[in-house]
Amino acid sequence: MKYIDTHAHMNFVIYDQDRDEVIKRTQDDGVRVINVGTQQDTSRIAVELADQYDHLWAIIGLHPIHTTASFHDHDEVGEGGDEFTSRGEDFDVDYYRNLAQSSNKVVGLGECGLDYYRNTPETRDAQEKAFRG
Repeated sequence: MKYIDTHAHMNFVIYDQDRDEVIKRTQDDGVRVINVGTQQDTSRIAVELADQYDHLWAIIGLHPIHTTASFHDHDEVGEGGDEFTSRGEDFDVDYYRNLAQSSNKVVGLGECGLDYYRNTPETRDAQEKAFRG
């Protein structure tokens, strides 16, 4: 049986130490993987990984939580998860268009939309602006 992981984040910094090992295990087990970017740098890394490995593909985009600077604690990321601060990023249509056109391994746009769980007027406005991008 063949499997496809349709939503992975091997492009995240948490995989820096063992990324090659994790990718090799998926390859050895015949698992195909779609890594999903959540902002410019993780989208770029997802594409780079997809171009490097036959069994990987990429989805690129800007997650709503990254449209404004924001802090995410253990209550939000879960036990064992690392707290983090998102720097906030504007949606750059040209950047994402060029990134999408740079590789035939980009299979979609994702991690975009409206996430009103973190509902403040500032974040709502930034999310709507990015979504309209």
